[in-house]
Amino acid sequence: MKKDISRRAFVKSSLIASAAVPLGLKAQDPSAPAAPPGLTGASAAGKASFPMGEIAGQQFSRLIMGGNLIAGWSHSRELSYVSTLMRRYNTPAKIRQTLELGESHGITAINTWVMDDNTQIFEHWKAGGKMKWFAQVRLDAGGGFSQIRKAIDEGAVGIHLTGDAAEDLLNRDRFEKVGESVEYIRSQKRIAGIGAHDLRVVVESERRKLNPDFYQKTLHTRDYFTALPPGQNEAVGPHDNSWCSDAQAVADVFAKVKQPWIAFKILAAGGIHPRAGFPYAFNSGADFILVGMFDWQIAEDVELAKHVLHVVGRPNSRRTRPWC
Repeated sequence: MKKDISRRAFVKSSLIASAAVPLGLKAQDPSAPAAPPGLTGASAAGKASFPMGEIAGQQFSRLIMGGNLIAGWSHSRELSYVSTLMRRYNTPAKIRQTLELGESHGITAINTWVMDDNTQIFEHWKAGGKMKWFAQVRLDAGGGFSQIRKAIDEGAVGIHLTGDAAEDLLNRDRFEKVGESVEYIRSQKRIAGIGAHDLRVVVESERRKLNPDFYQKTLHTRDYFTALPPGQNEAVGPHDNSWCSDAQAVADVFAKVKQPWIAFKILAAGGIHPRAGFPYAFNSGADFILVGMFDWQIAEDVELAKHVLHVVGRPNSRRTRPWC
């Protein structure tokens, strides 16, 4: 008979001991038992409290909602029906419910592409919701900032170039446009970031002293079924199957970076269980984690993140970088 391991037993035996969980676990189980009450003072105050961090003088929950699942960007490899299934599930009403549920559990921000249909975020605000919005943007074909202006006009609190946009500029020797975008966003009184899959973007930004308000960089191990095989080191997997070619190199670079780091793709688009991905990201130096969540995953992810943050925040934890 398969032994049922409760979250309480898991936390006691694994997270409390080392804030690390064996990798290679299967996808998140919606029927998993609920987590026990949080261990920190913040989580003890109720669902509406969550550990916070600071970016450019503003406070944000250290768990941020990703927008891919509600927009239908599934990274489903060869399973072509998954994006349609996600869009059918995430109706406008369901997206609103998901935003409200995330906010009720203390999540204060969401990240989406400005050119997606973000209507439900705006409707959430009209109904009194306070979820803050980080907008991903790309440059126009001629290098213009129309997507940045759209994000500003629609109420984004933070804006960053997508990883592919920054990487394209780096590869075309036009990286100065990354710096120009940071300065333009900041001049418009918005939090300015730089996104990256390729670590070279962060290295080049640091070399040029662009000083963004935050970086948003991928981080995950190769301990999942569809990961790149040994010897392949592309920044983005050729079959939509990998987004971080060398996790240790990322941790080593960020150990010297002063800006806040939002780590994304920490679950390798569903290939890594949160019980492995969350502690790995925070122990490796991430200040925030960006995680796409269906409504039924939010409560469990929030409680798990609280436990991990409590353990990783201890003076003797494995974390490799001071908190921002």
